[in-house]
Amino acid sequence: MADRVDQLFQEWQQLGGRVLLAESLPNLPIRSPEEVIAESTAYCRESGRLTWVVLDWLIRNIERVEASKLLRLTRQHGDLSVLGVLCDAAEQRQPHPKLTRLMRSCQPAEPLAPFFHRVAKSRLALKLTQEGALDVFRRWGYLSNELRYL
Repeated sequence: MADRVDQLFQEWQQLGGRVLLAESLPNLPIRSPEEVIAESTAYCRESGRLTWVVLDWLIRNIERVEASKLLRLTRQHGDLSVLGVLCDAAEQRQPHPKLTRLMRSCQPAEPLAPFFHRVAKSRLALKLTQEGALDVFRRWGYLSNELRYL
């Protein structure tokens, strides 16, 4: 998993994402933003850093996204509930009709669960997350309190 997430960070840098890398890999195939977003949704719950990179990119670049392509690719390779969280959070920062359209096509996860897998592994982190869970995550079937600083 770590290698795949590391490669996604490389791709985000290619797309103009704000990600710091120790080194850039040459000759990395260039994929569309929709492909990188869709795959990233499958890994966001493993990596808070990846989640924030994708969210920041969406806030600044939503007009570059082809919604129908993103939805199709996310159904195939990602997680629509995670895409819903990302679009909802981006919409709160920088409203855009495309984000609203994307959210309408996403479904919340069931049952209600911690967004980040690492939180579920710690009783204290889970308790704090449950007590301070943000509505943007709850709407999509998740518990997290980690969006406050964005």
